[in-house]
Amino acid sequence: MNNIKNTFRAGFVLAAGLVAMYSCTDTWDDHYNAGQGALKFNGTTMQALEETAPDFAKVVKAYGFSRELTSDNTYTVWAPANGSFSLSDYVGANGERVADSAEVVNNFIKNHVALYSLSLSPNDQSFSMLNKKRGYMTADGMFGHSKIDEQKNNISCTNGVIHLIDTPSPYAYNLFEMIAKQYKEDTTAGKDTLSLYAYLYDPKVNKDTLIENKSVSRGVDADGNKIWVSQYLEKNNTVLKNFDARLYEEDSLFIAILPTAKAWGERYKKAESLLKFNPSEDSRAAGTCDSLTRHYANAFAMTDLYYNKKANEHMEDSLKSTNYYNLWHSVVDWTQHVYYSKEPKVMPEDKEINDILSKCGDPIECSNGTAYIVDEYPFSAEEQFFQKIKVSASDGAVNKLGSGDNWTYTKGVQKSFGARSGVYNSVVATYDEETDEIGTDVLRQTYRFVDFVPTSGNITVGFNVPNTLSGMYDIYIVTCPMWLKDDYNNIPQEEWDVRPYRFTATVIERDNEGKNIGQFPTKGKTLENPEPIDEKQKTIFLSQGMIYDDAGHIIVNDTTYLGQYQFKNAYYGRADYGVIIQIASSILSSQRKDFSNEMLISSIILKPHDEDAPVAEESKTRKSIQLTTSNISK
Repeated sequence: MNNIKNTFRAGFVLAAGLVAMYSCTDTWDDHYNAGQGALKFNGTTMQALEETAPDFAKVVKAYGFSRELTSDNTYTVWAPANGSFSLSDYVGANGERVADSAEVVNNFIKNHVALYSLSLSPNDQSFSMLNKKRGYMTADGMFGHSKIDEQKNNISCTNGVIHLIDTPSPYAYNLFEMIAKQYKEDTTAGKDTLSLYAYLYDPKVNKDTLIENKSVSRGVDADGNKIWVSQYLEKNNTVLKNFDARLYEEDSLFIAILPTAKAWGERYKKAESLLKFNPSEDSRAAGTCDSLTRHYANAFAMTDLYYNKKANEHMEDSLKSTNYYNLWHSVVDWTQHVYYSKEPKVMPEDKEINDILSKCGDPIECSNGTAYIVDEYPFSAEEQFFQKIKVSASDGAVNKLGSGDNWTYTKGVQKSFGARSGVYNSVVATYDEETDEIGTDVLRQTYRFVDFVPTSGNITVGFNVPNTLSGMYDIYIVTCPMWLKDDYNNIPQEEWDVRPYRFTATVIERDNEGKNIGQFPTKGKTLENPEPIDEKQKTIFLSQGMIYDDAGHIIVNDTTYLGQYQFKNAYYGRADYGVIIQIASSILSSQRKDFSNEMLISSIILKPHDEDAPVAEESKTRKSIQLTTSNISK
């Protein structure tokens, strides 16, 4: 002990000499020479800690980290001074541990230790702490928010350097750790099985990965396994990887909305009600269906919770979640998973302003982004996962199950489908009363359709609708008028084909009862539109093929409401089972001069039914930018 004291006494004499030498300057930089320790200690960093910061040394020793600080590895330790923290929070009267060991080592001890010798110098420095947090030491003597002691710094030991600091450096939680912290503080019953934490911290998906080339081993054990002296572990969470939101990486930068267990449970149950899988579809056990429901309900509840700050180029007016960037290539509607805080120049169809962050309360800054802890989701289930489904008419969307030319759900049409798209310019005259000038107004409308040409008689076209949930939908069909097929620029308007369509609409839910595994059944459960009425189907009439808006422009996209339908089963993620919507023309041969059995179909749309929305009514005016009712009888 006397030897240690003599060593320190010599160091302090040297330090005093340095202070006297540089007393003519007020800058911290002049107190030392870069890279040279002002104090020297003839012992390990652990031994030096016991002399300079005994309380911190007691914590280090109690939690088994003293082995590292006496090893041949080189460390820098920023040691909190005695009295700067409550020792009893970590160590009992007999030196025993009184707190969670892993948490104390990671959040407290390793938060003050870094690899290699890092001396106070005239330059600001940044480095990685042992817990992989980013550390900072400035030229004016600060370690993060803690002040480095002007006398006890740059203490050179046999295996590193020690700096005494006036207060412990606060632990900077990253977003993934904030989920665990919030969970510990949550008092909701059942949080251990139904919460964001329970989902993401499940050992099945949250496994650290050993990086061998960054670890140190010493021989092998009796079974031939390497004996690790030092293990370098990387976080690896498969769920967050799939969501493209690695909240555990310190160099990432995210906004994270973190629902409490109460909020998570409510949203989970909503998702669960929409994910009722049919166990008879392919002879799967009911337990398998329950597993699918749990898997998707958790995934749905987590959808749109994360926003990559680096990828959001217009955060001042819109936020795109990681689901948008991760799934954009497979999402039919590119406006999904986007939230607007103010109206953009062109508001996407069916989107409303929803400034979600303004509903989330106070932000919590973390080491790799910003967290918002919420008791209620800032967006509805319809915005999040119970979304509109749009099936654009195409060769792939048409159901062609069968053998040879005998199709089961699509009949009476030519086997090659002609897809067309373009822009139609509608011109109307305008008059300005103030200037007494006559001008023109041009409306440019894009269109896309597939021409379903009959082989003879009426046609039946079955559209595969993927990823439907077990919920209520409003169903629409979007068509184009027959005249759009012709060269309307060179044909007088009075010669345009303005015959309307006349058809029936049928919803088929594939109800297999364990038969026809992996394909459509030969017989499905047919429900008529909008409800079964005495086994009779309802015929839908589209208006004449000349539709005008309020300004007098000719409208080319005709959106027709087919009714609402409650799906019993969910078919989310099932490529081999699902829903078919059949459109069948219903025209007698004597009616063909008045109706067209050939049809130009653009798309089928399913929108989640809104109980609070007004009941769809018949209307003679259809606008291509809105989904409006248009069941008009001739």
